[in-house]
Amino acid sequence: MRKLLILLTVTLSLTAHAQKMAVQTAYNYLRYEDYDKAKEAIDGASVNEGTMSSPKTWYYRGLIYQGLFESKNAKFDAIKPGSLKEAYKSFSKAYELDTKKEYQEDILKRFDFISATLLNKGVDEYVAKSYELALGDFETTLEIQNKYFARVDTSAMYNAALASDKMGNNIKAKKYYSELIKMNYGGAKTFDFLTNIYLNEKDTTNALITINAGRQKYPDDNNLIIKGLNIYLSSGRDKEALEQLDAAIAKDPKNANLYFAKGTLKDKLGKTAEAMVLYKSAIENKSDYFDAYYNIGAMYFNEAAELANKANNIPNSKIAEFDLAKKAYENKFKEAQPYLEKAHQLNPTDIPTMSSLRQLYARIGDLVKAGAMKAEMETKK
Repeated sequence: MRKLLILLTVTLSLTAHAQKMAVQTAYNYLRYEDYDKAKEAIDGASVNEGTMSSPKTWYYRGLIYQGLFESKNAKFDAIKPGSLKEAYKSFSKAYELDTKKEYQEDILKRFDFISATLLNKGVDEYVAKSYELALGDFETTLEIQNKYFARVDTSAMYNAALASDKMGNNIKAKKYYSELIKMNYGGAKTFDFLTNIYLNEKDTTNALITINAGRQKYPDDNNLIIKGLNIYLSSGRDKEALEQLDAAIAKDPKNANLYFAKGTLKDKLGKTAEAMVLYKSAIENKSDYFDAYYNIGAMYFNEAAELANKANNIPNSKIAEFDLAKKAYENKFKEAQPYLEKAHQLNPTDIPTMSSLRQLYARIGDLVKAGAMKAEMETKK
């Protein structure tokens, strides 16, 4: 019985020694850049009860996988995918087990390298539209920097937000954009991107909260003002829309689109005189603004048509009164004429413009132009 115990002890001792030798063998393969053999040896040691709790095992495993990642030898391409993240996992395990702090200083330097490399790798994957892979690399970078250096890599977080956004992962995208806003990172664009997610989710309440918070920090950003305006307009909140427009015009007084938008809103509210002034301001800032020309022409045309209808209701016995009324609506049609003609010049295929011009010419007695416009309309149908 005593001999059996001695034999068992010797056998166990030899087995443990063999396991430790496997770790050293893996390292020797690493020195000669035989990464396939080194990987096989260290993977075995990392699951063996005799060596799996040793910080050296995991430190060597990290070195081997990092070397594999950096190797330019094509013979290792098949086993290379995921090697950098395996290096990170291995160094993390080594760091945890290294109570004597034998490897920790070197491991921290390697963590810095790994996080920077993963960030660059993630950017390449993002450009290639491999958003899921990119997000994984950005998040690993964030984890390393936070866990081992107690800092936030804002660049990695911003890229993680963009990748999440592209993937349609709104939960993560909102989380990262919100964190970036707290850290004042990304400027007005961060508010803009977060707003877009809320709008896609039909959450106008949080979209407006985000826009207003963005405007407080970036009052000169016209994009946030216009985006808020569009939300107010689409939800029928005219008062707030006008406030947004006034703020936008104050920041960008040469923006023809803002004057046109405000003119449209005033027109909708029945304030036609104010709308007319705003449409003309739009033209002053953009001489080829078709919609502004057309709207002015249409406003004059509608006034003229209303005057013509009233004139038609005057009794035949009141000739003098009718003549005055006729002159009034003809003059109003003539006010519409240059604007509609300019609109037609800018957009020769627009049927509503041609139809209005045809009626206008007929009303003012220019039958030649009315006939020509009718003929032109036929060619556009």
